[in-house]
Amino acid sequence: MGAFQQFLDDKKISPAVLLRRSRQLETQTEEDRVLKRKRSARRREKDTQTKSYADLGLGKPRSGRGVTEQQLAALREDRPVSPRVRAKVVRAVNALLTQAGSTAVDAKALFGDVAARIGPTTKKAAS
Repeated sequence: MGAFQQFLDDKKISPAVLLRRSRQLETQTEEDRVLKRKRSARRREKDTQTKSYADLGLGKPRSGRGVTEQQLAALREDRPVSPRVRAKVVRAVNALLTQAGSTAVDAKALFGDVAARIGPTTKKAAS
């Protein structure tokens, strides 16, 4: 049994509840769609291309995708997953813990020594 599965058992968090909470947290709202349109417009307009999103007050929209059953199964077996998936799981677990009146945890407490999966990197052409 992995560190993540042990944590779920200790806190009595059901995988189905975790999947449902992740889906609820990551679902896109109308505000997220507006943010995506504004960020897209910023990239197209010449006068705003040099400014950062933070300078324009444009936050990041939600992804629209929660954690899948396959990703959760990989986490429960202590297999590496991408940092983005780990972040979604941490958000969902912390939402469940704070709802139950417990304190939030960090990724190290959830996943132990399991490293994040690192994908292939693109090689830069030598100039």
